[in-house]
Amino acid sequence: MLTFVVRSKRDADAIKAMISRFYSEWMVSVKTLHGARGTDKIVDAVLDVVSENPGFYIVLLGREDSEAVKALEKVLPPNAVAHLVPRAKIRNARLEMLYIESLKARAKLRLGVTWDSSANVYRLGWKYEKLEDYQPDISYDLILGIGSYNKLVSSIVGGRVGRNPVVLKAGGGLHLVYNGPRVRARYWVHDDGVKPVGEVYNDVDPVDLDLNKFIGYNREELNAFEKASISFLRKIGENYDTIIVPWSGGKDSTAALLLALKAFGRGRIRVIYGDTGTEFPHSVEYVEFIARKLGIDYVVAYAGVDKALREGAPMPTHDNRWCTGLKIAAIENTIAELAEGETLVVVGDRDAESARRSNRPPLREGLSSRIKIIAPLKPWSGLHVIAYIVSNGLPLNPLYEYGFYRIGCYMCPALRDWELNIMMKTPQVYYKLLRSPIFRKFIHLRMYSRTGKDTKTTRRLSCTAEDLCGCGF
Repeated sequence: MLTFVVRSKRDADAIKAMISRFYSEWMVSVKTLHGARGTDKIVDAVLDVVSENPGFYIVLLGREDSEAVKALEKVLPPNAVAHLVPRAKIRNARLEMLYIESLKARAKLRLGVTWDSSANVYRLGWKYEKLEDYQPDISYDLILGIGSYNKLVSSIVGGRVGRNPVVLKAGGGLHLVYNGPRVRARYWVHDDGVKPVGEVYNDVDPVDLDLNKFIGYNREELNAFEKASISFLRKIGENYDTIIVPWSGGKDSTAALLLALKAFGRGRIRVIYGDTGTEFPHSVEYVEFIARKLGIDYVVAYAGVDKALREGAPMPTHDNRWCTGLKIAAIENTIAELAEGETLVVVGDRDAESARRSNRPPLREGLSSRIKIIAPLKPWSGLHVIAYIVSNGLPLNPLYEYGFYRIGCYMCPALRDWELNIMMKTPQVYYKLLRSPIFRKFIHLRMYSRTGKDTKTTRRLSCTAEDLCGCGF
């Protein structure tokens, strides 16, 4: 899936030593430019290499070739990126430094986005105007704030934010909201609290981005990512008897499902929907709708979290996430039931989601030696995923259009102030969830633990349908 490109054989030897230590299970390859020197010759040689086969390419060059890196940024296809290692030559860097620089380059690959002022549209990659205060980092991610996201942010920061902004999810919960090439607003999302906080920059005008225009101008870039991921799936999947896709209705698993369908066809795919019993109603409806639209069937892996809660289990917390164990067990048991022969499980893991997922190889062992897990989306950003689904003529889960970043259970202890704010302030979400006694208890506990106030509102939220307390619910 990933190929490192360096200038000479001695540089390649250094990269191979780094791969042996840090990427031993990654199926990473190395290509050289056969010692090409000078910017023009390096650029021509790199373009020849990256055009050979579909895949994701990272070009690593030393300081003596810094001009070539700048030139490559303007001409490389979107599935390739050039990165400067802070040594005169690659072979002069220690293996630990090469590994750190490889992580930076992987981040640069997924975080490539610039502003095309001639068309007033964002362009994936690094060919156009760089965004203000935009620095890729190994823990960062990108999203596209579609739907009513801009209205939600506008209410938080106190000023209008343009439609469909590009958003950089940076460290410490910081989010930079771009309108055109500049930051229009920023806000912070925290694990604790009920409402996020932020500010707007009044010297930056709101810019409304046409979503269809964005997709149209980035069709080539999206096709390049799709082609690279499908090529990886086909190369690995041709040796497997069964292909299984666990599907949650979230954006990443939906994109993984689309890639698997294109790589293998509907006849080879078995789809599993993991239902905890505490899923957002919107997700359940979305899965049913998309399944009909794609013409696929799916098997439900029921985890019974709702049943356990009704029978007296404590509400899950950060320190006691027993619900996760039930969900994993339900999906793994269903995979084991569906697995026939050599089985490949296609998941939506991405590098930007967490350090743990970033460190996982794109192909790893699953429940047994006959079951492998493959992650074709590892080098993608959240923005790539959102744009890819829309470009295929499919809607996103409506929760994303209300402003959610990730989709899970409505009583997950990992829900942050951002999601809580949406759940409480969005009528299309709030009134559907109010039907659930589990949701009302969850909100009561979260609001009380954050505010320390046991008000009439929080007490009413804790009511169950069986209480019949006469409080008006």
